[in-house]
Amino acid sequence: MADDRIDKLREEIDAINEQLLSLIADRQDVSVAIGALKAERGLPLYSEDREARLLEKFRSDAARMDLDPDYVEDLMRVVLQYSRAAQRRKARDDS
Repeated sequence: MADDRIDKLREEIDAINEQLLSLIADRQDVSVAIGALKAERGLPLYSEDREARLLEKFRSDAARMDLDPDYVEDLMRVVLQYSRAAQRRKARDDS
């Protein structure tokens, strides 16, 4: 019986994982579109101020949601890093 409960919870985790991956893919698509617009307008892809504001918001949202702010910041730094890489790839491909 305990195994049934574990299996059910693992199914929930699997569904959440699918949602997370879908959201990450959607986020990357939007990020690449922003990068393309920035390139068209001659703007730099990276904004240190924007990233600092995002990270601070991630930390405060994490605390509000009873998550470890360091964990969330680390996770989102990786997401931001890969978003910038996708923007650079798109800019190179369009050149």
